[in-house]
Amino acid sequence: MGYGAFMALAVEGEPEIQNRFVASLRLITSAVSLGHDESLILHVGKAGHGGSECYPDVFRKCGHLRLSICLEEPADPIADIKAALDETFA
Repeated sequence: MGYGAFMALAVEGEPEIQNRFVASLRLITSAVSLGHDESLILHVGKAGHGGSECYPDVFRKCGHLRLSICLEEPADPIADIKAALDETFA
């Protein structure tokens, strides 16, 4: 096992689509803050948490998801994200 990492991603569409994506995750847990020994995801709205003028256009349009990948085997959260995307956009 390695060290954790943070990343951000956008799921284009209305908030209902983003919520469906987050609800489809099985390994990664929805959270109100990041920084734990398990992988977590946090939805950030269009306005962000300050500094949103520096965000990429898709973040300002749709909001974004902040993802904290922690102590799991790398293939596990990748598979979880792929499965959630497939379920959301099937």
